[in-house]
Amino acid sequence: MKAISETSLLLQAQRASQVCALLWQRGGIAAEPAADVFAAMPLLQNGLLQPISDNEYLDTPIAYTLTAPLLTAFSTLSLLGEWQLALLGLNPSFREHWLRLAAARCREAGNMRDPQMLIKIISQLGNASAWVLEELEGTSRNPQLCTGPLSDLEHELIGHSLHDNAALPALLRILKASYQLTGFAERSAHESDFTITSLPPIDPSAKALDNNWCAKRLLAIPYSLLNQTKPNAAWLLTECGSSSDTSSHLTLFTTQPWLFLLSLLVFVQDAWAAEQRDSLLLVLPSNQNAFSPTEISVVVQGIEGDEVNVGNLAAFLLALLNNLNISLYPKIPDTHDLNRALAPFIANLLSHQIWQFKEGGRNEAGLYSINSDFGDACYSLPLAPIFSYRSARLQQAIKQTARDIRAAKLINIQGSGL
Repeated sequence: MKAISETSLLLQAQRASQVCALLWQRGGIAAEPAADVFAAMPLLQNGLLQPISDNEYLDTPIAYTLTAPLLTAFSTLSLLGEWQLALLGLNPSFREHWLRLAAARCREAGNMRDPQMLIKIISQLGNASAWVLEELEGTSRNPQLCTGPLSDLEHELIGHSLHDNAALPALLRILKASYQLTGFAERSAHESDFTITSLPPIDPSAKALDNNWCAKRLLAIPYSLLNQTKPNAAWLLTECGSSSDTSSHLTLFTTQPWLFLLSLLVFVQDAWAAEQRDSLLLVLPSNQNAFSPTEISVVVQGIEGDEVNVGNLAAFLLALLNNLNISLYPKIPDTHDLNRALAPFIANLLSHQIWQFKEGGRNEAGLYSINSDFGDACYSLPLAPIFSYRSARLQQAIKQTARDIRAAKLINIQGSGL
C-alpha cells in the first residue's frame, strides 16, 4: 500500500513540476494545465498566481501568470529545478520527507563539538527553522538521512537527491522559499489586503492601454536579456514585433512596451517643463555615443533651477515600475545590464524621430528630449488618446517617482552636511 501511495505521490509531483517549468518559461499558463498544479499545490490559488480573465467572463480565468512573490522566490534560488521543488514544498505531503532530512541534519550538527554548523543550518533555513523544530519536537522516531518518495524527481531537477551531502544547501534554500511562499499564501487567504482580482488579457490594439499597463501586470525584460524564457504576449507586456517596423507609431507602441515607456518618459518631460514647475533632464555623460549610450543620467530640476541627479535611466525605470506595481519577468536585472539592453531602444527612438539629442557645449553634457514633430503628434489623432487619458496613471507615476527620489536624495545630502 505504501509503494502505491509513494508512486501516486511521485506521479502527481512530476506532472506538477512539468507545468511549473512551463509556467516559468512562458510567465503564465492556461487554465487547463493550471488545474493540475492547483490539485497538487492548492495554496498557489491564494494570491501566488495572478488570474487572467476574459472581459466578458471575469469570474472564469483563462490563464494564470506569475506574481511578485514567485519571482522573488526564484531570485533566491540557484536553479529552475530548485524553484520547482520549492513550489512542490507548498504541499505538506511533498515536503514532509524534506523536513525530516533537515531535522536529521540539525540533529547531526547538534552532536558536533563545534556549534557553528548547526548555527549555519538554522541561519540558512531562516523562518523555515520553525517547521524543522516542529518536526524535531513532534516525532518519536529518530529522523534518518535516506531517500524519499521524490528522490528520482529531485535528482532530475537539481542533479542530486536531497538526502545527499552535496544537496544540503539546496535543501535549506528550498525549504526557506517554501516557507515564505506558504506564509504569503496563508495571509492572502485570510486578509482582504491580499485579495487578488483578475486582469484582462493584453489588448494589442492600444484601445485599452491603461488595462495593459495595470497594476500586477508582468513586463518582460528586454529581449536581449530574456535568455531561454519565452513570455506569452497574450498575458504579459513583451516585445512581440520588430522595432524596425515604421508603419505607425501605434504599431510600435503596442508591440514594443519598452519603446512606449521611453516615449512616454520624454512626453512627460516636455509636458512637465511646459508647466514651469519641476522638470526632468535626460543627460548623456561625456565620451558616449548618443545612439549607443552606456548610461543615461536622470536629473530632476527644481523650480528655482537646482538640479538633483536621481540616478541612471535603468535605476529610474526600476523605481517607476515598482511604484506602478508592475513586476519584471523573469527577474529584476542588474542596472548595468538593463542600461546596456536599453541602448538599442534609444537608437530606435532617435531613428524614428521620437527622441532627439542635443549636443552640449564645451564642458557640458548632451541632453535627450522629445522630437518636436513627435511632440506635436502626441496631441492629435491617432496618438492623442494614448498620450492623454489612457496613460494618465503612468504619467503621474513618472512625475511622482522623480519627486520621491529627488526628495530622498536631498534628505541624504542634507543629512551628510554637504
